[in-house]
Amino acid sequence: MKLLLSSAKTMGPTTLIAAQSPEFLPDAAKLMGHLKRWNVKKVAEFYGTSASLSQKVLNLIDAWNMETHAKGGAAALGQFKGEAFSKLNVEQMLPEIQAYALQNILIGSGLYGLLRGDDAIMPYRLDMDQKVGQTGLKSYWRTKGSSFLREVCADKSLINLASAEYGQAYDRAGIDVYEVDFWQVTQGKRKAMSVFSKQARGLMARHLCHHSSDGLEALEGFCEEGYRLVERADGGKRFVFERT
Repeated sequence: MKLLLSSAKTMGPTTLIAAQSPEFLPDAAKLMGHLKRWNVKKVAEFYGTSASLSQKVLNLIDAWNMETHAKGGAAALGQFKGEAFSKLNVEQMLPEIQAYALQNILIGSGLYGLLRGDDAIMPYRLDMDQKVGQTGLKSYWRTKGSSFLREVCADKSLINLASAEYGQAYDRAGIDVYEVDFWQVTQGKRKAMSVFSKQARGLMARHLCHHSSDGLEALEGFCEEGYRLVERADGGKRFVFERT
């Protein structure tokens, strides 16, 4: 079983050690080379960020290098610190569960295409729905990312816990994919709320890592923070959860 998450803008240090370089490191270097020609004004225009944040982003761009992306570097899964990753809380997992997470969680990335949890990466800021030059990143990664996704999921089911922006970036034909929806219910009406959906994806990923021996049946047992399974749609391929 493989789990797909979206990358997060917020990144930070980690004690988790990488096992290898990213699959598409040369492509990432090519994209980063384009960004390295920018000044702080261009960064601010591209990201719509304040002067201080733009300078921080420029510092990340300037510091990025290929040499740091080797076995023994900082693992990708520990560096992302957004809502989903906060709930995943991989740093606090027991060693054997943490090892499973590092080896089986995949992360969609605008810069790296598709990451394994134990890939070595450096902090960056680039979303899948952005363009570098005239190249849209979804288009750039479509063929390569999809091929790699099929390769790593060749004999395993894929649980899609990524946002639409990232989940739809890859052609998943030929992969045994299961979708998961999280809804907030107020006065009998369903509503998808971004922050809660992100948190729920992280909670689900953590749950599946803790119960990996149960395989796909672990999906049905998810009940964290008030969520409950209410439906299996699309021929059993979509698990729908609600909470009030």
